[in-house]
Amino acid sequence: MRTGVVLAGNLNGIAVLKVIGAGSFEHSFSLRQHCDYLIQCGTNQFLVDLTECTYLDSTFLGTLARPALKLRKTGGTLRVAGSSRRVLESIRTLGLDRLFECVESLVPYDASGLRPLEAGVPHKETTGELLLRAHQTLLECDPKNAPKFQDLVSYLEAEVAPTDRGDSR
Repeated sequence: MRTGVVLAGNLNGIAVLKVIGAGSFEHSFSLRQHCDYLIQCGTNQFLVDLTECTYLDSTFLGTLARPALKLRKTGGTLRVAGSSRRVLESIRTLGLDRLFECVESLVPYDASGLRPLEAGVPHKETTGELLLRAHQTLLECDPKNAPKFQDLVSYLEAEVAPTDRGDSR
């Protein structure tokens, strides 16, 4: 499994997420909680710094797309910046370049105040729900993702207990 670190902080009222190495399933639970909390607190501008990112898996991207959809509804933005060609291709392949504001370069900033988000999923029973929500979001973002993820979503819908689905979009 690929590993990495996701750092989080605030820069002049903008929520900053910096992915170093791989952004993967292992970071998705804390990423979701962190973004949901910030949006509930009124944060409407996010910057995702991908200058040191080597890989993003579909669960991480689906988890990141969820707050972007919420922000779009309220006039906010989620900007991704500085990604490699490979990472940008992953974003484009899933149609997320139409949801995220993608910029090539990033104005230098002081990242010393960023702190790591926890990796891992705190409860085994939330794993299926996390995978389900992330991939449902990818289907919602672009119907062209159906051939890639519909079978997985259907399987997870059947496996995830109805009580685990209480998370409102």
